[in-house]
Amino acid sequence: MTITRTRSDRRRFAVAAVIGHLVLIAGAALLREPTLWFAVGLMVPGLCLCVGTTAVLRKAVGRPGSAASDLDERELLLRNRAHYSAFQGICVLMVVDLVYGLYAAGQPDAGSLLSSMTAALLVLGTSLPALSLAWTLPDDDPEDFSDFRDSDEEVSPA
Repeated sequence: MTITRTRSDRRRFAVAAVIGHLVLIAGAALLREPTLWFAVGLMVPGLCLCVGTTAVLRKAVGRPGSAASDLDERELLLRNRAHYSAFQGICVLMVVDLVYGLYAAGQPDAGSLLSSMTAALLVLGTSLPALSLAWTLPDDDPEDFSDFRDSDEEVSPA
């Protein structure tokens, strides 16, 4: 039995991934000379947490990036809905990045500040489909994972 079969388990992983993303974004915001090592100290564990939990969630939610020929109608609808909501989220993240870029333009290290924030927001944007599916998918049906035949029973030809 996998650890991400129930909705509450997937939601716990999604919250952990969001926390990792927020720590990564905080590190990117603090990436300047006086707080450089503190920022790097935030970014490394934040990156490990968000990438690790997102990888687990992508496996748990059933390939949100799969080709259409590999998915049935329900999975295709869920994937398209998750990608649409992720697209809207990425648009919001790019507006945040634009506002941060306007703020960073007056700072002495404007290029490194903006590039680190853009990278942090890009990492968050790429995990949005998996986070969306992890949050909205219902619990898996236990019958899908049970063995329908007992080994003791004889199978009669039909």
